[in-house]
Amino acid sequence: MLELKPMLSALWRNKVPALLIALQLALTLAIISNTVVIVKDRIAKIERPTGIAVEEIIAINVMAIPNNYDMIGAVSSDLELLRKLPFVKDATITNQIPLSRSGSAGTFYTQPNQEVGGEVSNRYNTDPNFINTLGLKLVAGRNFTSAEMQYFDPSEIRDINVAVITQQFADKIYPDQDPVGKPLYDGNTSHPIEIIGVVERHLGAWVDWSKAGNVAFFPIVRNTQDVNYLVRAEPGKRDEVLKTLVEKLSERDPQRVIKTRVLSEYVARSYAGDNLMIKVLSIVAATLSFIVALGIVGLTIFWINQRAKQIGVRRALGASRSNISRYFLIENSLIAATGIALGSAAALIVNQYMVRDYSQPVLTLLPLAICALLVLVVSLAAALAPALRAANISPATATRSV
Repeated sequence: MLELKPMLSALWRNKVPALLIALQLALTLAIISNTVVIVKDRIAKIERPTGIAVEEIIAINVMAIPNNYDMIGAVSSDLELLRKLPFVKDATITNQIPLSRSGSAGTFYTQPNQEVGGEVSNRYNTDPNFINTLGLKLVAGRNFTSAEMQYFDPSEIRDINVAVITQQFADKIYPDQDPVGKPLYDGNTSHPIEIIGVVERHLGAWVDWSKAGNVAFFPIVRNTQDVNYLVRAEPGKRDEVLKTLVEKLSERDPQRVIKTRVLSEYVARSYAGDNLMIKVLSIVAATLSFIVALGIVGLTIFWINQRAKQIGVRRALGASRSNISRYFLIENSLIAATGIALGSAAALIVNQYMVRDYSQPVLTLLPLAICALLVLVVSLAAALAPALRAANISPATATRSV
């Protein structure tokens, strides 16, 4: 028998503490449910495939000391040296390091002299070895050839003839079409850049960018004071290769400052904010759950102490220990149900505000229901120990305590 009438009567007589616990549960549910969708969104973001063999790649920055340094000539010699090193799969040149939060982008169009309706893309200047070095997968068309490479000074303006792009960028700029052989226009120009190949995936330079994955590669080397190389080592040999890189490059030409860093460090730095947010929000959710559990334990113990005589009388009249425990658990469930109802409404309202003003993910009914179930379980678990304690009150003890 659930005895709802005496339960509701008892809750009404103690409505203030019961309401406070319900509001605490509501606040906990509203925060935890929105926390869960944010954490889930951040985890999905971190776990996105990069399209790159991150753990095998070393990034090298080479800066020339003389002002009149022939960087284009040095690039050819450096790459030849790097590709011959033991345990090196391949090496390439790039104007920016992938996943480093630093790079360049441009707007591309499908028609000449077009001014609106373009698509923004991260842009890389590289050579034919970039696909193998990065571990990219060519899914359509072909790679660059050495004959298509262009070498020029930064101040020179030349037309670019060919490009390799990512599948995501292809789907954006030529939806439902085969992009190979079709033109790109860099800004509102009239010179077509032929798309000669498509790679499956490359996140680009900025992991937080809304268009991360829009990437275009061009066969260009500029004669600047510094260049970036990417070196791919054989699996498990990255650190061994790293030890020899600076030494070999310095031996070949000591007129440079050389810095190295493994690509996984760039990735860790790019996702540092997301990982911190996941940790902080997880701690907040766990702390709130612990606090609300303590509140429920304290309130239940308080009520049990107040009703010791009533419990003793019920035991004397034949109520079993399970009846007593069940009474307090159901009473707690009524409070929890009220808090969950209020919290669910609050969670959805707060989420609408966060989606509108902060571009946070939408809270759907499934994660909300799971969080509500979790809050209910925490509430019942917190009330269980006091409820079992109440069941152990004997009729004689309750009578002597009057």
